[in-house]
Amino acid sequence: MNKFIILTFLAIFVFSCSGDKSDARISLENYLIHLKNEEFQKAYSYMSKNLKDKCEFNEFKNKASNNYDAIKHSRIIYSGERLNNEKVRIEFIIKIDEREVNLFDLQIMDPYASEETATFIYEANNWKLDNLIWPVDWCEEIR
Repeated sequence: MNKFIILTFLAIFVFSCSGDKSDARISLENYLIHLKNEEFQKAYSYMSKNLKDKCEFNEFKNKASNNYDAIKHSRIIYSGERLNNEKVRIEFIIKIDEREVNLFDLQIMDPYASEETATFIYEANNWKLDNLIWPVDWCEEIR
């Protein structure tokens, strides 16, 4: 009887952890992969129209280029996602390998950046990023 209960709990745990990735999460991964490969135009194509209006491509490219060392030596730790008013919010943590990157050059205090939340909307038959996230988390020039 105990073996049956243990096997049942084990089966529930395995099946609950083996879900497929959502389309929004795949869009986030593709966005970040394109940034890591220095394919900034392709990364930019994952942004919503509203976000593109706020952040022109050249500005986006400059910000991404300036943070490229951190992008190259980083990885994403997925935390979870939730659907909220026809938007998908994906939470993740960025881990930067501090052995490869001079954190003082990048104005990063901790190799673990705070948790980020990417918001995606469904636009033109694709999930599009609707907020700026690390490594391009602002677009306005500092004056």
